[in-house]
Amino acid sequence: MRKKLGISIIIFFMKMSGVEAQEIIKYDVSIAGITIGEMVAKKERKGTEIQYELKSQVSFWFFGKINLDYLTRAVFQGKQLMHAKMTSKTNRGDFESNIQWKGEQYEIQSINYKHELDTVIQRPFHYSAAVFYFEEPTQAKEFLAEAYGLPSSIQKVKDYYEVNVNGNKNRFYYKDGELDKAVMEFPIKNYVVKRKK
Repeated sequence: MRKKLGISIIIFFMKMSGVEAQEIIKYDVSIAGITIGEMVAKKERKGTEIQYELKSQVSFWFFGKINLDYLTRAVFQGKQLMHAKMTSKTNRGDFESNIQWKGEQYEIQSINYKHELDTVIQRPFHYSAAVFYFEEPTQAKEFLAEAYGLPSSIQKVKDYYEVNVNGNKNRFYYKDGELDKAVMEFPIKNYVVKRKK
């Protein structure tokens, strides 16, 4: 009886604080089979709002040591992406992308590695890059990439989903509806994001 009462009180306070559910998944990040860091993906539901967060710290060699702190946050209201922000801090330079739904369009500003964009998109999106880490895109045909502010199509190819973002082809592999690994093309070096066991 006390245990049930304790659980009921915890649930009550979680609902009062607006936090209904939180999911955290950890991934290893590797290049050529060598682990270079970790990514933590977080999904948090607050009423009709869903917040996604991808955070990683990696370190690797590319004509010298590169340290990278990466953070993406995407907020959905119901099924629509409302705003997103990506920050990437490195010892070679910092990058940032902002996406904001205003009225009936997204205002997008992105400064990324060899990529700059300042534009608007006049239609809503219901899937973004952060969502790949929590939901298999069985029904999604396109998504908005937070880091670049670019719409991209989603193609099912054999046992994976392929997307092309700013010329980089990325592949997402799922097992029983959960992301197992992602193989990412990147201008500096390709890398693999693999779910921890």
